[in-house]
Amino acid sequence: MRVCYLPFKLAALLCLLALCALGAGCAAQQDKPVDRGAPAGGPNAEAPSGGDGGAADAPLQSVQVRKGQTVHVAVTGGDSAFNADMESMLTGYLQSEKDLTPADSPQKADVLIRVKIEDIYPLGSRNAPVSAGHALGSTATGAMLGALLGGATGGRSGLAWGASAGAALGLGVALLDSSGKSKIWGMNAQVGIGRNGREPAEADMHRTTVRAEGANMGKEEIAPALEDTLSRKILDSLRF
Repeated sequence: MRVCYLPFKLAALLCLLALCALGAGCAAQQDKPVDRGAPAGGPNAEAPSGGDGGAADAPLQSVQVRKGQTVHVAVTGGDSAFNADMESMLTGYLQSEKDLTPADSPQKADVLIRVKIEDIYPLGSRNAPVSAGHALGSTATGAMLGALLGGATGGRSGLAWGASAGAALGLGVALLDSSGKSKIWGMNAQVGIGRNGREPAEADMHRTTVRAEGANMGKEEIAPALEDTLSRKILDSLRF
């Protein structure tokens, strides 16, 4: 009997593709609205505390972009580490999936994306293990993107992106065998788009809400998943 061995790199790529397929099938669940009339997770769930009930709002307003345009991302409202991680994460997505080029300064950017974090708050919990596919749905996507980009985003932003992606991957792996309470978190933010070096006006900032959950996860541990979910939501609003 003849045995064929796959090259290591090919085998690794196939594993990544399989994980992507798993994530794509489950990522849509991450923004599933929570019923305002009952705690998330049914009779064993604890009531939400604070926020707006956790319902993810409608998609952001669509914005037209062109491949090759320059883009500048700035995130405010969170702590310095959160802001830097999300800036790098969103910039990485914009490069790889929209073919936009990071600008050195806002004045040189064709498109300016501004994110203002308003609040991160608990929405409750439920006595159920977190689905591995649910947990990996978008966080592993972000982690794999960081690995594939590798040296594409050099300098400080590249290092920050790598750290953010590593945290996201750690989040997904930690949930594979998790059990106990699944804690649900929400995040409110304002997102605005400026053009040709001009900052978006206050009237152009649109409020949006995202949510994520993880087993026994606090505010800091859930941050990479919230960053990833909001980055994806912004990405989906950019059209060619």
